[in-house]
Amino acid sequence: MRVILRLLLSAVLFTAVLVLSSCAAKKERGILSAETAMSGSRVYHAAKISDTFQYIDFDRTSDTSTLDPVVPCYVQGCEHTDDSCPAYIRGLTCWVPQSGKRGDLLWYAQMRSYIDPETHKGARHNVIAKLDVSTGLTATLLQDWQYVIEQLLLYKGDIYFLSKNADGLRDVWVMPQSGGTPRMYIKNDGKDILMLGMEDGVMFILSEDGSVFRADSDGDRVTVKLIVTGEVSTGIFVYGGYIYYPVKTADAPEYEYLPGRSETDATGEAMEVAVAVNCHDYWRISAEGGEPEFVVSGVQATTGSLCADGFLYLPAWNFSYYGSIESEGAYTDYYSRTTGNVAAVKLNGEPDAGTLIEGSELDFSAIYAVTEQYVLAKATNPQAAYANGTGIKSQYVLYNRSDGSVRTVDFK
Repeated sequence: MRVILRLLLSAVLFTAVLVLSSCAAKKERGILSAETAMSGSRVYHAAKISDTFQYIDFDRTSDTSTLDPVVPCYVQGCEHTDDSCPAYIRGLTCWVPQSGKRGDLLWYAQMRSYIDPETHKGARHNVIAKLDVSTGLTATLLQDWQYVIEQLLLYKGDIYFLSKNADGLRDVWVMPQSGGTPRMYIKNDGKDILMLGMEDGVMFILSEDGSVFRADSDGDRVTVKLIVTGEVSTGIFVYGGYIYYPVKTADAPEYEYLPGRSETDATGEAMEVAVAVNCHDYWRISAEGGEPEFVVSGVQATTGSLCADGFLYLPAWNFSYYGSIESEGAYTDYYSRTTGNVAAVKLNGEPDAGTLIEGSELDFSAIYAVTEQYVLAKATNPQAAYANGTGIKSQYVLYNRSDGSVRTVDFK
């Protein structure tokens, strides 16, 4: 008998934001690019599929059930659908906001297409530019970079960016935020890398095998040191001088088998229906190295977690299966929950695990921003979908922490 692994309709993972803010120790922190990020009282959003920057302002929310985001464009009569709009960025690959109370600047990487005047064929070049949302003006800072730029990180007056080289592996480069000639900062060692963040001038990178390195710079050269190698390469954060990383819970099964469900393949062989278990413990280790310390258990290791303002917010693992519906054709929709609760781990000092959201009907797949009153998140309502016999649909939601009410945010 074989096993068919079903992806939960309620567990679609989206690129989550890694918002990096100062903590009680007053550490200097970098700001890493993300799909959604908070700057001042605004939460900006720009997905690659939409090409348009939008935001909601927590200081100006209304009591309506749906929040319509604002496009940061000041061109009168603009429809925000083409390159004449400064907030419409065709070919957007990544972006990062300015920090602070008035974060009016957004830096972004873009793949621009043009016609080569010599060959008369279509060509592409990669750029780094910035948008001033207070005026709608844009400025190009880096022109004609050969390879796609996939991550940006702001730290003090510099901008670090990640791009592939001729071998198809990623390197880290650095240049002034005002523009200039990039220089190599970290060269890959034959394995692909991503930027995790930056604290007090030390960059942390993640290797494709799950290893986390710290990169110390003395101005002339960068020294890279291995700190820890994890089991998974998602949900790893650097905060307050520690690296927080997930480890699969020891007694958690590999799969949750859905009771009474089985299917057959084209040959008629029976297949059990199962869902992969995402139940993890979190540990931390000093950014200098040393012995790991236990942090929290019963949470998920996902790109939908958030580390911000001295807290680590983690969707909990609380699996329950409650039915299936035969769809048109040869498909069956399976309904279950895994993320009804969200843990909140206080990171300043000794880790202290609490709860951000508990008992909600929503299934949270990503946490983007948390304030005293609101949680901006990506979520579904699988129980309602099952009751109505409809497919499960992910939505951006604004969750009110005081009364549990929810409003939909109409990000495109």
